[in-house]
Amino acid sequence: MLQVLQFAESLIQPDNDDALADWLLATLRECWQPEGIILGLCDYSGRLLACTGYHPAGSFHLVLPVDDFGHPLASVVHDNAPHLWETLHGGARTEHAGFRELLMTMKATTGLLALPVCDETQKMTGVLGLFDKSDALQRWSDSELTGQLLRLFTLQRSRLHQMQHNQKESQCLRDSLRRVTDEQTEHDRLTHLLASRLVGQSSAVQALRECIRYAAAHSLSVLIEGETGTGKEVVAQLVHECSSRAGQPLVALNCAAVPENLIESELFGWQKGAFTGAHAHKEGLIARANGGTLFLDEVGDMPLVMQAKLLRVLETRQYRPLGGDKEQYSDFRVVAATHHALRQRVTDGHFRQDLYHRLCQSELVVPPLRERPEDIPLLCRHFIAAFSERDDKRPGDICLISLRRLLGYTFPGNVRELRNMTEVACAHAADGQRIDIPGPLSEAPETCLQAPASEHDDYLHVRDLREAVQTFESGVIRSRLAFFRGDRQRVAESLNIPRRTLDHKCQKLERA
Repeated sequence: MLQVLQFAESLIQPDNDDALADWLLATLRECWQPEGIILGLCDYSGRLLACTGYHPAGSFHLVLPVDDFGHPLASVVHDNAPHLWETLHGGARTEHAGFRELLMTMKATTGLLALPVCDETQKMTGVLGLFDKSDALQRWSDSELTGQLLRLFTLQRSRLHQMQHNQKESQCLRDSLRRVTDEQTEHDRLTHLLASRLVGQSSAVQALRECIRYAAAHSLSVLIEGETGTGKEVVAQLVHECSSRAGQPLVALNCAAVPENLIESELFGWQKGAFTGAHAHKEGLIARANGGTLFLDEVGDMPLVMQAKLLRVLETRQYRPLGGDKEQYSDFRVVAATHHALRQRVTDGHFRQDLYHRLCQSELVVPPLRERPEDIPLLCRHFIAAFSERDDKRPGDICLISLRRLLGYTFPGNVRELRNMTEVACAHAADGQRIDIPGPLSEAPETCLQAPASEHDDYLHVRDLREAVQTFESGVIRSRLAFFRGDRQRVAESLNIPRRTLDHKCQKLERA
């Protein structure tokens, strides 16, 4: 019984094909003590036998083609039946050089008993060969022990393969779940980033967020168009931060702010001695943007001569610093922005058509603030919270009269103008005082400005009651969170609502 248990334990210990093959060879050597033994297992193509075994000089490894009848094992594979050669000198073809070299280590009287190794479906998976004298080989051929050992070997091998297959499937499932989780995490991160940086709930802003997400997913050049103050630079930053280049530099050049004769040196840099005063090498913006993004703000104001040079760089990603004698390479993505209508500038001859098409592989249009007035309350409260945190103040919410005036204003300066007006109002407001933003609202509707106080409608801006209620509620919660510095327990107590209700509303705000 002890020997049976020891044998069973030795059988289940191997955890791969090589270890299991060693087990079979060792067991056969212990049982029969042949002069030599060889085990050839078919590869996945079924065309080769990967052989391992023992002979008097030690272990060996050999690869034998299945269709090469220059070695006797090929006959066993072809016939799927045992073969017994009483002698391998004239009794079997041994023209295969590797197999013939193996025989030279055997005794002169060596014969071969070759048995097919089949799985539980009787599919041929290999060949087992025993080298010895003919009488010993005949005894082993008649014995059932060899066949039983081969069946145990193939059953255990099949079990191992099934376990490995299950492990691979489990690993594939884990990898798939991990990818789904990572994708969802990344989606949530981008959603939060876009919502926190590009404030608004209007359909125009929501569509712009989706366009930014799409543009960030590829490496095409991006052209951002929009009026002054609409937030084109914010959009450019978001395209970079949502892309695979987010961990690399975002290098910006304002083409309208740099003198014409300095744009080339700013972009390309220079070598020491390139001109008078060039005492050291200076790296240009294109070199600094390697691996990241080059942002060309107000690209519509770039001089025509520089446009031609920029076009070549965008085509080849190669440039030459001033005073340099060889081209250098930079892997960057270009994002450009302009308040001009570039198509019209192309028609007027002020902008190169080929450069326009190279820059406008993906176009983003930032809507003016007058086309999304429903975002004005959110923007005001966003700016108030930001300035309150920066200045360590706790002002109240914006007053409704100011909000009504803002909604009646066309904002020629767009979001930048609203931000400046809000910053001034916050600076003059005391803690707890409601924010009044008077501003230069000369374009406010005269009917609103001249109507008697009794006829004032402080809610003319409301177009959707449900949305207005949600906006008001979110404004109250955001303001109170800012006032209590994020302490949700105190906020819940101040609003007379359960903490759980506040947490739920905060989660909805974070997803919005």
